[in-house]
Amino acid sequence: MIGLIVSVILAGIIVILFILWLVFMLDSIALGHDLPTDKKQIKILFDIINEQKVARTFYDLGCAHGSLAVRIKRKFPYLTVCAIDNDSVRIFFAKIRAFILRKKVNFICADILKTDLSQADILYTYLWYDIMPPLEQKLQKELKPGALVITNTSSFPNWKPIKTIEPEKRSEQKVNIETLFIYRKE
Repeated sequence: MIGLIVSVILAGIIVILFILWLVFMLDSIALGHDLPTDKKQIKILFDIINEQKVARTFYDLGCAHGSLAVRIKRKFPYLTVCAIDNDSVRIFFAKIRAFILRKKVNFICADILKTDLSQADILYTYLWYDIMPPLEQKLQKELKPGALVITNTSSFPNWKPIKTIEPEKRSEQKVNIETLFIYRKE
C-alpha cells in the first residue's frame, strides 16, 4: 500500500514538473526575446559593478527568467537586486530559481515605464530598440545623479554613452550584438 502511495505521489510530481516545463517553454516561444546575456558580457558587467564602490542597488529591467539577477546577487551579496519584467510567468519562474538557489532578489511583475526606478545605483537592460526612447526619457527624469546605466545591444537615441564595449566579432556575425553601452546620469 505504501509503495502505491509513493508511486502516485512521484507520478504527481512528474506531471507537475512536466506542466511547469511546458508552461516555461510555451512562454519562451510565444513571447520571444528571452536571450540571456552572454557569459563574456556578464564577466564585463561584473567588472563594471566591482568598480562602483558606493553602489547598493542593482536593477535588471526585462529580467525574463531571472538568471542574470540571481547571478548578480550571488556575486555581489551586498547589493539589493530588483528585477522587473512585465510577464507574470517569467517572474514566477524567476522566483522559483531564486528560491532554489537561496538568493534574495526582489522580482517585480510590472511595466518598467510605470515603475519607480529612482533608487537604482546601477541599472541594466537588454530590451528591444523601440522601448529605448521612452525609457531614456524616464531615466533622464527619474534617476539620481551618478547612477550608472548599462544597456545591451540597444542604445539610447540621445543620451551619449561614457563607454562602449564591443564583444569580439565573429566572422559570420553581421550585426554586432551584445555591445554594452554605459551611461552615467549627470
